[in-house]
Amino acid sequence: MKKFRLDSDHAKTKAIKAINELPADGKMVVELKKFTKQRSTGQNAMVWVALLADFSMQVEIDGRKFSPEVWHEQLKRNFLPDEFDEELTLPGYKKWDFLPDGSMKMVGSTTKLTTKGMGEYIEQSYAWGIDEFDIRFSANKNQW
Repeated sequence: MKKFRLDSDHAKTKAIKAINELPADGKMVVELKKFTKQRSTGQNAMVWVALLADFSMQVEIDGRKFSPEVWHEQLKRNFLPDEFDEELTLPGYKKWDFLPDGSMKMVGSTTKLTTKGMGEYIEQSYAWGIDEFDIRFSANKNQW
């Protein structure tokens, strides 16, 4: 399988050459899709090092604190997109899947967010943390 990121005239020329060199009797599929960048490592680090850490250290509900992993699950439930959106999510994204008994299981992941989608997820999480729990975040979301 060959993939070409068509971000220059040279890359486009290489892709056209590869198509022209395909055997006439070969059964091939050529797919063109808009390139979307996956969330950045900086965004992911910010979520774990700052956002989730602040939730787990500062929020107590009914006398109980929760781990960053538990907060991660809560924030995903609250703020992952419900549907595939080419600006916010990567191909193959889905938030929910059905179990054999008909109940739903969350399968969505921030790994399937674009940089824009992760930015919105972070913004929503910050806003909810401030509005709902008066969290004083240790890191400014814009520094990541």
